[in-house]
Amino acid sequence: MLVVELIAQKQRGEQLTAKQIDFLVRGFTRGDVPDYQMSALLMAMYFQGVSDDEGRQFLRAMIQSGKRFDLSSVSGIKVDKHSTGGVGDKTSLIIAPVVAVAGIPVPMVSGRGLGHTGGTLDKLESIPGFRVHLDDDEFVRILERTGCVFGAQTSELVPADRKLYALRDVTATVSIPPLIAASILSKKIAEGTNALVMDVKVGSGGFLRDQQEAERLAETLVRWAAVEHVETIAFGTDMERPLGTACGNAPEVVECLHILRTGTGDARLLELCRTLGGGMLLLGGKARDLKEGGQLFDQILQSGEGYEKLKEIATAQGSEPRTLDLYEHAVVARHHHEFRSTRSGYLTRVLPQEIGWALVDLGAGRYKSEDTVDHTAGVVFQKQQGDSVAAGDLIVTACWSDARNEKSALERLENAMIISEQPASSEPLIKFYCDAN
Repeated sequence: MLVVELIAQKQRGEQLTAKQIDFLVRGFTRGDVPDYQMSALLMAMYFQGVSDDEGRQFLRAMIQSGKRFDLSSVSGIKVDKHSTGGVGDKTSLIIAPVVAVAGIPVPMVSGRGLGHTGGTLDKLESIPGFRVHLDDDEFVRILERTGCVFGAQTSELVPADRKLYALRDVTATVSIPPLIAASILSKKIAEGTNALVMDVKVGSGGFLRDQQEAERLAETLVRWAAVEHVETIAFGTDMERPLGTACGNAPEVVECLHILRTGTGDARLLELCRTLGGGMLLLGGKARDLKEGGQLFDQILQSGEGYEKLKEIATAQGSEPRTLDLYEHAVVARHHHEFRSTRSGYLTRVLPQEIGWALVDLGAGRYKSEDTVDHTAGVVFQKQQGDSVAAGDLIVTACWSDARNEKSALERLENAMIISEQPASSEPLIKFYCDAN
């Protein structure tokens, strides 16, 4: 087959066959199909669409591109949680240790920042000593020992997705729903999870702005996962504003550690953690329904056991035992800039996509896949969307140590905050729910 002919075929809006998709995925994984040709194909798919059959075949081909973890030695129902990506989306660091305390094994093969959204691995790597590059045996041993493990994709775990994920990030072709589904599920199936809770973000801060499109993706994830014997439920959640009070890597870790220690924090962030964590406790057999799951989640969070569990996980993955206790004073930015209100009124909008791209400019994300990350870079909000403000009030503080484009970042942040005379209506956090029934 000639790759250029397959690109042209997709440009015309024609469907690729299973044989053609297998050829493309194998070739790209081996390096026979160069990045520039796969980029052209992705752009054609972005504009012409991908059918359900094509998406399913991409999923199968991506799973077959590598090996699977064998988690048979880990007792219990293995439950994972995944988000399609948002700004300030830090729920994994809170939810995973809390659910592990309940006795549910949580194997997490996580991702890095994608486009203007953050990534769990980048946040974890801001913790001194924390290793996310684990071989198969180490991944399983840590899961057996602590009940939770955070790992990056290895060279053998769905290598096709690892390469495609990085290429989609830097070619603005993330928003192809069937490929989002194939990317997510290929990793979850290969990691050996039995059940999955999906957080499908809806709004400008994620990759799916249209709720109907998000609902279709959720239904696709639930349906495809069922065929692979992975019980899945999905929540559609609002991403028209940043989640929580901090965005960036170290600033988000600080926020998570405070919540795990005290059980208190931003109300919307806590609500989302309760919802997703309750779903994991339901699928893991520790709750009879979502309400009971949410109540159990709150009980564990309030006890502080989730914080101790995260310390145990961090130590197992390479950090010193007191690293998290000292974290807030160990990872400190060299530069800060305050944004204050120029007039009185209401903070009616905080534009999440502008915040996300500002974070990339500050160094918290990447322009190119090989870029290094400034873990100290981020923003911390003193005011939240919907709050009243007076002239001179501090709204948000930006911080960084090695910005890529400081001027652009500060301009974006200035434009991301909209103050009006009248308060704006608030969107509900949970927009929809989807399961196999």
